[in-house]
Amino acid sequence: MPKLLLTKRNIDSKKHIPPVDKGQVDYFDEELKGLVLRVGKTSKVFYVQIDVKDPVTGKFKTVKEKIGAYGEYTPEQARAAAPDIIRRIREGRPADEKPPTLQMMYDRYLTDKKLTAGTLLIYKGYIPRLFESWLSLPLNLVEKALAPEIVIDKYQHIHGNNGPSAANNSFKCLQAIINYAEILYPQFIVKNPIRVLSRAEMWAKIEPREECLEPNQFKIFADALLTCTPAHRDCYTFALYHGIRPKEAYSLKWENVDLDRERVTLVHETQTSKRTYTVPMSRQSQNILVKRKEMASEGQCYVFPKQGPRNTHDHLILRADDLKRRTGLDITVHALRSSFITTAERLRLRRQDIDLLTGHADQTVTGRHYVRLTPDDLKPVLQAIVNEIERLMVRGVGGNVIQLATAQK
Repeated sequence: MPKLLLTKRNIDSKKHIPPVDKGQVDYFDEELKGLVLRVGKTSKVFYVQIDVKDPVTGKFKTVKEKIGAYGEYTPEQARAAAPDIIRRIREGRPADEKPPTLQMMYDRYLTDKKLTAGTLLIYKGYIPRLFESWLSLPLNLVEKALAPEIVIDKYQHIHGNNGPSAANNSFKCLQAIINYAEILYPQFIVKNPIRVLSRAEMWAKIEPREECLEPNQFKIFADALLTCTPAHRDCYTFALYHGIRPKEAYSLKWENVDLDRERVTLVHETQTSKRTYTVPMSRQSQNILVKRKEMASEGQCYVFPKQGPRNTHDHLILRADDLKRRTGLDITVHALRSSFITTAERLRLRRQDIDLLTGHADQTVTGRHYVRLTPDDLKPVLQAIVNEIERLMVRGVGGNVIQLATAQK
């Protein structure tokens, strides 16, 4: 635990307080015992930290309380405020500060953290929807209210209804928010109740996705889509016709649709694990997009706009639990991508063409350095796949190849 005379000159000096890449470092004031400056990657906050004797157990425990951020408080102001806080803690009197709620911490976390658009979408998709009843909890009651059995029951409920990935991702998001609350408000919350999932070894091991529409399930899927809103029905169908990821479908913008050249560009902000790529349209997907364009309101950004007042996004969301409920099939939205690829494989089409249509990079020397296929080159391949998918959706297994009026130019 480093000690330092907490003056403006020393606090601003990188020699005395070097940058922190990870976690936090506490600097204890050399002049006033109990005054601490906690330094994080982007923050410097004054605290009081003292050891007090628990009157019940007779043991000493460490108590921390926030004074305020450096900049809001000068070192002199923090040093002046600290003695009264120390005295109040020793006397066992509670702080007058009102603890923020989990909702307030959620809002602040999204404001303070530099999250990518994709990560931001995950937080906004999970936290308000799955933890609505917990968000009103003040931080000083979080540990007590979220007892181990409550946390585990909630995790298992989400696991059963939304799948293991949703359970893991939603609770990881909540854990990060409460971790941030621990840093900012140690006087209100000391222990993150979500950590019980690690101690109980509850985190689900996510196996590679294997769910896929079997040939005899395509018609079941198509019939179930009749219970959806027109926008959801078109979005699910479009995702299946192109074998694209759920987010690529529901976040598609009109600026990335070229109806004249019959092309769609699927954009990814970061080019690390996924890349931006352009694909052709089939007759069927073009028909969907033309219809959506005719129905679009002026200034509408997204091809598939939000449906219903509870959706906080400007585009609709495709959810696994909704798809399972409507179809009665044990599939996720991502299974539509697997179904497209599997259908293509059953038609004995070239793996390289399937990869290009679904945004998978060709890592072979030939693929990386020599092959330069255009969307127009891939259009016959896509059309063959979609024709087969449409046949299975309309006629089922054993049906003849058909061409619907809506699929014709």
